Amino acid sequence: MTVADVVPAAAERAVHDFGVEAVAVEKIHAVDCDVYSPCALGGALSFQTISELRCAAVCGCANNQLAEAGCDEALAEAGVLYAPDYCVNAGGIVNISEELRGYSRERAETGLRHIYDATMAVFARARADGITTAAAADRQAEARIDAVGRLNLIRPPSR
Repeated sequence: MTVADVVPAAAERAVHDFGVEAVAVEKIHAVDCDVYSPCALGGALSFQTISELRCAAVCGCANNQLAEAGCDEALAEAGVLYAPDYCVNAGGIVNISEELRGYSRERAETGLRHIYDATMAVFARARADGITTAAAADRQAEARIDAVGRLNLIRPPSR
């Protein structure tokens, strides 16, 4: 495992505590690895960084990982599987939503288990529709929003 952090002391702590290797933040995307996981900083995937990737997949929890339009297509063309950020980082929202109804760790963990299934559904939709995983995630999200929006159209009978 290789890590990078904008706070050098944090990277040093990971090296010390976990025996990992640290590299400079501006070089982490080019490390030969199975999965590149951008976390905390958005815009990590630009046309330049994508051309330097040496990984099979990108799966990180940073918001807005794609620096500009078309980066999803560049990832697909490079043969890199992209797990869209808002699919894989949904855990925070799932956990926070539990606080609104009286926190239950069991319910939160059940909700967290659905993230895998939702992400796999995005991959399947991308394959079936011949689109990028980012486009498939957008379509899935839009379909869910539409479905929930229609609930407002359902009115109980007037009395």
